[in-house]
Parts: sequence; C-alpha cells; structure tokens
Amino acid sequence: MQNIYMNDREFYQPNLPSFPLHESNEICVTQLSPETSIQTWPCDFKTGSDIITHSFHEEVYILEGAIIDLSLGQTFGKGYHAWRNSGMKHGPYQADPNVGCQMLVIVRNPNRLSDSH
Repeated sequence: MQNIYMNDREFYQPNLPSFPLHESNEICVTQLSPETSIQTWPCDFKTGSDIITHSFHEEVYILEGAIIDLSLGQTFGKGYHAWRNSGMKHGPYQADPNVGCQMLVIVRNPNRLSDSH
C-alpha cells in the first residue's frame, strides 16, 4: 500500500498566487499534499466544451470568486462545496469573467476510502 502520509507540518501559509490571478491565462496549482491542492483559475478560464469524468473521487470547495457550470447554466461562488464520486459527469466550467475562481480540491482513490488508518 502506498504511503500517502506526509511529515508533520503545523499551520503555515502556502505560497499562493495573488487573487484574482491577472498575470496568467493558465490555472495555477499549489499542491498542499499528494491529494490536496488549491487551484487558482484566471478570469474567464474555460475547461473546454467536453463533459468531465474522473477515475477518482473529487471534493471541491470554492474559496474565492466563482465558477460557472456551462451545462447547468448556473454560477457557484464562495462557500459552495461539491463531492463527485468516481465516474460522475460534470462540467464543463468557466471561471468568473471578472475575478476568476480559487478552489480547494481534494482527490481520493475510490479503493482507499474503505481502508482503515
């Protein structure tokens, strides 16, 4: 079994880009652990036009800005949470055209959820 644990680390400030992200047109990913990242999407960033699926579970919490679900025609902003089981269809998405979006993203191997620690 792969060791997913990290060395102990008390509270610290990760090196995040300034928000909103104006100096880039690419997603900035700040990896906090093997499973956890903060993704900062620049203004108007789009994931493309295809529906998205993953082979892993994905949990997303919007920290700042907003994301537009182009399939649903809905906007989700700060404080919204999503849990997607492996294989769930979602998206495509576009970041808020004025400020972009910053999200905490946690991915989990579906086989590991039943493992005891």
